Amino acid sequence: MEGSTEIVAWWGAIVATLVLAWDVTKWLRTGPNIRGSVTLDVTYGDGELLSTESTQHGRVSKYQDYCNIEVANTGSQPTTILDISATHKKHKDGFKFGATGIAFKEHFGKTLPHVLGPGEVWSCRLSMDRYRNIAEHGQPEIHLNFAHLKKPMLLRASKSR
Repeated sequence: MEGSTEIVAWWGAIVATLVLAWDVTKWLRTGPNIRGSVTLDVTYGDGELLSTESTQHGRVSKYQDYCNIEVANTGSQPTTILDISATHKKHKDGFKFGATGIAFKEHFGKTLPHVLGPGEVWSCRLSMDRYRNIAEHGQPEIHLNFAHLKKPMLLRASKSR
């Protein structure tokens, strides 16, 4: 009888330890989880109209191209996007060229700061002219500051078309 009691006690201790480990794992995984992307040379119908010309087939309008930035919260808790900026990798002379939040146009009226809930997406655009100006000084980087992160999130475009 004593042996079976000891087996039950050990079994209970093992199960309790596994449950505790699972709870700690779940707790560590809660919170915001941000994914981001940068897409170059995107044109929007509501973008800046650069020119309109009449052709034999009708009027042709040329719109500004943009760099589209998109972030999604795939986590279980909300976070706040505090600000956004664009710059380039630092040169040895220390000079930085870039763009601040005012150069970005947010989509769907979601201005910064913005609370980004679980499953929610936030996006904005930066003109490709601005992006190319930054690229003249080095590889462009998009910096997003979030309330839950100590350092800014860094995004780069994979490649231009």
